[in-house]
Amino acid sequence: MSERTPVCVVGAGAVGCAVALNLARQGREVFVLEKNSGVSQGENQSTRNSGVIHAGLYYDPETRPLKAGLCARGVEMLYDFCARHAVPHRRCGKLVVAVEEHEKPILELYRQRALGNQVPAEIISGARAREMEPQVKAVEALHLPTSGIIDAAAYVHRLYAQGSNAGATYLTQTSLSGVKATPEGLELTITYRDGATDSFLCGLLVNCGGLYSDEVARLVDPQSAYQIDPVRGEAAKFYRHKRPDLGLVGMNIYPTPQKLVTPQGVYFTVGVHLTPTLETGPDGQTVIGQVVTVCPLQRPARDKEEFSGEYRPMKDFLDKVSAFFPGLRLEDLEPHQVGIQARMVGHQDWVLEFSPREPRCLNLLGIDSPGLTASLALAERVEQMLDQDGR
Repeated sequence: MSERTPVCVVGAGAVGCAVALNLARQGREVFVLEKNSGVSQGENQSTRNSGVIHAGLYYDPETRPLKAGLCARGVEMLYDFCARHAVPHRRCGKLVVAVEEHEKPILELYRQRALGNQVPAEIISGARAREMEPQVKAVEALHLPTSGIIDAAAYVHRLYAQGSNAGATYLTQTSLSGVKATPEGLELTITYRDGATDSFLCGLLVNCGGLYSDEVARLVDPQSAYQIDPVRGEAAKFYRHKRPDLGLVGMNIYPTPQKLVTPQGVYFTVGVHLTPTLETGPDGQTVIGQVVTVCPLQRPARDKEEFSGEYRPMKDFLDKVSAFFPGLRLEDLEPHQVGIQARMVGHQDWVLEFSPREPRCLNLLGIDSPGLTASLALAERVEQMLDQDGR
């Protein structure tokens, strides 16, 4: 390890790896810290999610300008990256369905929001929705053709490989445990898996710590008031060829949006939805797989590591989707995985800012969904902020 590193990125999820790749391609010396055993492994947001490529319809540019702009920008950047680097993905589209007449105005609201964000969107009849997905029940639906699905772990690993090829250095199973400001740079203390510690100087710290981004911000500025509110999301699954009435063609199927209440606040949620998965076909091409996930069934997490413990009953998943997918039965469902999302107390949007106390630290805080979709656009925004700041 060199005595002084120009740039240190904390967190090697999708956003951290995208930032590291972008900065390394500029010729910067970049060092990346990751507490998990590998960049596409472990318990993190980037690999424990539904794998949806979001079109960008949900985000009001008045209250969530970063999510609105960077998701719309990032989705095409993501498709281009996947095509160039052989990341398994499909532009399968999405239906947001109304099953009752009173839900129709909600679809129109989100259609207008999508178009305002430069996202293609069209309201279609229930009959047209059934032509696209015959087993789905709807009186009307919002069709988003640019939505898709991705192998999230493969994407993060490709970012890592490209970043490594560009010169970025990654250190896994290593946590940032201390930050001290000096005239020469930020003195970072890191802790290895065995408890041993080391220290080095860096010129710029980029905080992409995800669930732990608030803790990293407080290492730099103990007075930082940002607080991550972890939300546990459980996923179930079923096999779409088990019976004819489970035979989804392969689109993302969403209900109309809903609210989630935690002790820390009220959040927007897209609701429990159906998302196909990917597999490799006989000819080696990526195809829609047998497994369909039903997620996320959300509740406040006890802590940021609550990946184990008792699952919600499968009936809870069934109850959330049976109105728009009536062919599903209780015996079809089984547990799939658990993820923790980094919602930020008091903020609907992401926060990207230089630490008020220490301008040599750039914080990316509360990067929840659609962070994976927007990861390349977030990396581009980091580059722009550094250029504007003369760094």
